[in-house]
Amino acid sequence: MKLIRIEQNCVEVTWPYAKDFIKKALDISKGERDLDDIYLSLLHGQMQLWVLASEEDGIFGACISQVVEYPKYKVFMIPWAGSKPHTIKKWYSYCLGKDSPLEKFAKEQGARRLEFPVRDGWLKFTRQHNFEKYYTTIVKDIK
Repeated sequence: MKLIRIEQNCVEVTWPYAKDFIKKALDISKGERDLDDIYLSLLHGQMQLWVLASEEDGIFGACISQVVEYPKYKVFMIPWAGSKPHTIKKWYSYCLGKDSPLEKFAKEQGARRLEFPVRDGWLKFTRQHNFEKYYTTIVKDIK
């Protein structure tokens, strides 16, 4: 299994294989972005595309990362991630454990914290790698 960061100049050829995983994560959002917005951000280098693949499964997951600069420090955020159903146990520790490709890249970017907006179903997995629930965002549309 490998988690591969797709170079900006390769996003165009890789996106068709990854976008359905990201679409699943966007489907539960409140519509602040769509796939075209994500794609353009990837092409312009504002976000990074990662694909999860293995010899037996091919590409079976993808995520989007973004370095966010707060006034005091940078954080490395994974706002959208998705994989084939029932595979989280297969990839979770590899992708989010200590010295994972994501953590290494975050350190290279000078980030001080990892941020993952996650669905509550992920919480049972996040604690094993010292993530803690920080906040929950709720929204209300104004009519």
